[in-house]
Amino acid sequence: MTPDTLPDVEARPYVLENRIQHYAWGTRGNQAFIPQLLGFKPEPGVPYAELWIGAHPKAPSTVVVGEMIVPLDQWIHAYPAQILGSKIADKFSNTLPFLFKVLSASEPLSIQVHPNQAQAHALHLQDPVNYPDAHHKPELAIALDSLTALMGIKPCADLQETLSRYPEIADFIGERVCASVLSATTPDPHRQQPLIQTLFATLIRNSIAHEKELGRAIAQLAERLSKSSSLTEIESLFLNLRAKYTGPDVGLFAMFLLNLVHLTEGQGLFTDAGTPHAYIKGNIIECMANSDNVVRVGLTDKFTDPENLIEVINYHSAPLSVLGNEPELEEKIYHTPATEFRVSRLKLSSSTA
Repeated sequence: MTPDTLPDVEARPYVLENRIQHYAWGTRGNQAFIPQLLGFKPEPGVPYAELWIGAHPKAPSTVVVGEMIVPLDQWIHAYPAQILGSKIADKFSNTLPFLFKVLSASEPLSIQVHPNQAQAHALHLQDPVNYPDAHHKPELAIALDSLTALMGIKPCADLQETLSRYPEIADFIGERVCASVLSATTPDPHRQQPLIQTLFATLIRNSIAHEKELGRAIAQLAERLSKSSSLTEIESLFLNLRAKYTGPDVGLFAMFLLNLVHLTEGQGLFTDAGTPHAYIKGNIIECMANSDNVVRVGLTDKFTDPENLIEVINYHSAPLSVLGNEPELEEKIYHTPATEFRVSRLKLSSSTA
């Protein structure tokens, strides 16, 4: 489709047709949320993971214009000021600045980190195949029903408890590094940060240099926990994931160093650059900058990049801020630092629907 064959833009609503991504962790069968949302019968055994609504070149929405089906990214490229408005077109180089998704997870996604703008540009130049976008990816997730997620590195006191509770992890990281964390008494997060950085980075680097030892340590922890009659939620999750990722996957240990979070309907989490995270289960909407750049480290069969993850991760440990806890309003705004988007939730009564 060439620019001279694209239809003109009229100031009216248009129907979008949107692409579904069938990643293996998506919901299936009668539990498939996206087919229920769109009102069609799911194909047996097919995972329905993400519905993309936007103009990302990987899976752009299409616009129904009369008898024509027009790719949204091409239409915006031809008529940026008319579709985006001059201000947004100028600010974001004639591209739609955000990507909106519906995500439905029945299994955990990879442990991953989003690079900041400078890091994303560098990674794209270094490896455009695995980092197809030269843009950062600030991201907001809002639970449609519920969400379980791993989000951000635990505070130092919680890491101390983790290292004491799971000697298999501590032994693999190493006595000297763990001793410095276990002996830390300062409440100052700026003084704790170098200890946390060394702890997490050493875990990742040891997993590269000592793959067989990692496999043995994971097996030892799995054997010990399998004999327990009172598992915690994270221990049960570890054993379930161990059954799927049977090799020396560092994500099986890294998950113990992250915060386990539960969201209820309407609650949200903002993921800024450098925050390690993994969605575990739930149906959510996501809004993010128009980028598909992620640096993965574990719990995935996709490309992982542990060395770059060590460089882009934010090791600052801070309390998580859950959005959307305000009283119910007709319009609830989820405020984030992102300039590419703002999300609000409208509550319609029977008189306004």
